Amino acid sequence: MKKIAKVILAVATVALLASCGGGKKQSKAALEAAANGDYSQLKVFNDPKTGKPYDFGGITVTLWDWWSNPNAEPNTKEEVDRKNYRQYLMDTYNFKCIESDLGAGWGGYPEKVLTICATGDKSVGYSVFRLDGRPALKGYTNGYYADLSKTPDIDWKDPKWNQPVLNTMKNGKSFYCFNYGASEPKNCLFFNKRILEENGFDRDLPYDLQKEGKWTWEKFEEILAALTKDTNADGIIDQWGMASFNTEFAWAAIASNGANVVVGKDKDGKFFLDMSDAEKEAWQWIQDMFTKYNKPQGDGNWDYWRPAFVNGEVGFMANQEYDAQPNGNFKDMKDDFGMVSFPTGPKSNGKPFTFCQDYMFVIPSFYSQEEIDAIMKIMDFWSDPVPGYDDPDAWKEGYYAGFRDERAVDETLQYFHDNALPFYAWLIPDFNYAPLAWNICGGADVSTTLEEKKNELQAALDKINK
Repeated sequence: MKKIAKVILAVATVALLASCGGGKKQSKAALEAAANGDYSQLKVFNDPKTGKPYDFGGITVTLWDWWSNPNAEPNTKEEVDRKNYRQYLMDTYNFKCIESDLGAGWGGYPEKVLTICATGDKSVGYSVFRLDGRPALKGYTNGYYADLSKTPDIDWKDPKWNQPVLNTMKNGKSFYCFNYGASEPKNCLFFNKRILEENGFDRDLPYDLQKEGKWTWEKFEEILAALTKDTNADGIIDQWGMASFNTEFAWAAIASNGANVVVGKDKDGKFFLDMSDAEKEAWQWIQDMFTKYNKPQGDGNWDYWRPAFVNGEVGFMANQEYDAQPNGNFKDMKDDFGMVSFPTGPKSNGKPFTFCQDYMFVIPSFYSQEEIDAIMKIMDFWSDPVPGYDDPDAWKEGYYAGFRDERAVDETLQYFHDNALPFYAWLIPDFNYAPLAWNICGGADVSTTLEEKKNELQAALDKINK
């Protein structure tokens, strides 16, 4: 299996100058030395306000979450190198950064973060909070998070920043969260190569169609129809085209037709319920696909679709990329499988995609602007790629072991890396939108279902839009 270029090759391809974030440039020679643990040749960067090297006065910034152990020892060479490089940064620019558990557990974390931000509780010191979707919008709509666009001397176009996250809580030019590194891939479509081949298709056909820009709803249905059949002529379908998680299939299908997954955001930063023609068309198609080609649950568990795919009973499965993680859900699968983006609908722009549902980092707004600037600049240094691990394709390294071919990583995951779409619905508090997929995939009338849920869903949006 192909691997990402080795450390020295990665450094050698940086060209004469390499970016380290925020417009910070280092020479090739300095990066080569740093990759071998010698940081003495690295350029020290000046604060434009003073014209002297950044000096943060020895302040400590804590990155809070609900799991990190600040005393954890590194286990790999990469972790050792990261620790050493960050120690160099802390020594050079006179700051300390700690990653630590807030002590509230997963369940209590959102409320504790919101309480700290609402009350201006500075007993936590200078803090950056890692958020999932649960507390994000409550804090955003209440003004609890700092506007990061006001912080100077940050190159937000640097490829290290996760652009989909920067756009998650954004209003005009102002934005309120950040993350660094590649976005985690989410929704996708897995396919069984043996079943395709046994039914007259090339085993890599979905890859080829995706690459040629021809991976469409129409082509997908053509394949599903060929795979769904009565193999023993008893009048009962016993081979199905797919077995998919209804919600994950539905969300991807809606986005694949150019619509928002239930919720969109307008130019003023307000959330709206998407009842567009593209949305309704997608829901009707979703129901059609489930009725005709999806293996029924029968007496199986709610997640019957996964063993159906793993055991080679169906040709396709829609879910999320994590199924293919090394030693994960597919580790014992006998058949070879591939992974592509969801096929595109008639109102799509034709680009393969996944969703962005990554963690978000926020800085409380109760600090002064000077304090916010210092915290964010420290994070700019902290998030810089470690010399020797700055290959732009380094994010692919951990994915190869989970797949049976390289195309899943080099093609599909690259598409995902380049086009992770916003997914606002998961951020809305008390937004009970999953029943739309459950009911419509189960055969409920599309128009009636949407109309019955409309007022309830709109009420949740009205609360967050106040």
